[in-house]
Amino acid sequence: MIKMSNINKNEPLITELESFFSALSDKTRLEIVFYLLEKREATVQEISNGINKNQSLVSHHLSCLKNCGVVKLEKKGKFSIYEINDNNVEKIIRLAIDHVRSYSNSILSCDIINEEKKEENLLKR
Repeated sequence: MIKMSNINKNEPLITELESFFSALSDKTRLEIVFYLLEKREATVQEISNGINKNQSLVSHHLSCLKNCGVVKLEKKGKFSIYEINDNNVEKIIRLAIDHVRSYSNSILSCDIINEEKKEENLLKR
């Protein structure tokens, strides 16, 4: 169990968790994760075709997911094969899916998150 009594001691962990969950907070990266959960393993081209996104974009997002430990890369001959990193990552995703299904209405109606998304979209313009 993690002791939360001294928040300063947990600051590095909180920063790492923030980055980990940020990796999963992008729609394209989630599409990649879902694709890999379904197919178990795939090349960049297969993922790109499967989620209907260009290969360069998919490679960019796979790099992020790999750096954050969500996916792993294995060379098989001349092919680079991606898959979900381990059972813990798969469990986290499946637990998150169950949680979202239980709290969908309140998650979608969260004013703070909706406001942050609006601000993010304005910055993208």
